[in-house]
Amino acid sequence: MITKLSKNISELFINKEVIHAEDREVYEYSFELLISSIISLIIITVGAIITGTILYTVFYLLGFIPLRLVAGGYHAKNHLRCIFILIITYITFVLISHFIPNNYMVIVILSCITASVVLVFIIAPSEDANKPLTITEIMKFKKKSRYIIIVMVAIIGLLIIIISNNKIAFSMTMGVLTVSVSLLANRIKQMLLRKKYIV
Repeated sequence: MITKLSKNISELFINKEVIHAEDREVYEYSFELLISSIISLIIITVGAIITGTILYTVFYLLGFIPLRLVAGGYHAKNHLRCIFILIITYITFVLISHFIPNNYMVIVILSCITASVVLVFIIAPSEDANKPLTITEIMKFKKKSRYIIIVMVAIIGLLIIIISNNKIAFSMTMGVLTVSVSLLANRIKQMLLRKKYIV
């Protein structure tokens, strides 16, 4: 459905001479990502309203989006699977944040952010068959990923010190951790794929 819609939008733009026909594939892929991102954002917004976690969701996304854009991570085979994984991840985040007592939050935050820093420094950026990176891009995204994770650690540290409600810092930490786990999942996936072709 998303692929068909992106093709229709690209076709419309070509017919209106807004884009060139030879750039069709680039625009189709871009529209697919845009539509998928909008659907995902709508789902998360509805989930945040239903669960009453709008503030926490905002901080989760502030931890997730900047790092994901430069570090990469696991890519599902299609948009439906991607949206499904997003829903499961978001539900997990809401449940964890609901059940962890506030007096344990700092320990959990420090453990999760330490694991995230290690994973980002070792793995990022993570490339995919659909998104191969040049050596120059790898070096650029590696540097940006490390810079962003350090900034995130500083922000999370300030949130712990300044705001007594540790769920805000925890939410941002979970956003960062989601990307880090996604990096690890993609690394394992690539290793399994290479092993499959080698054997």
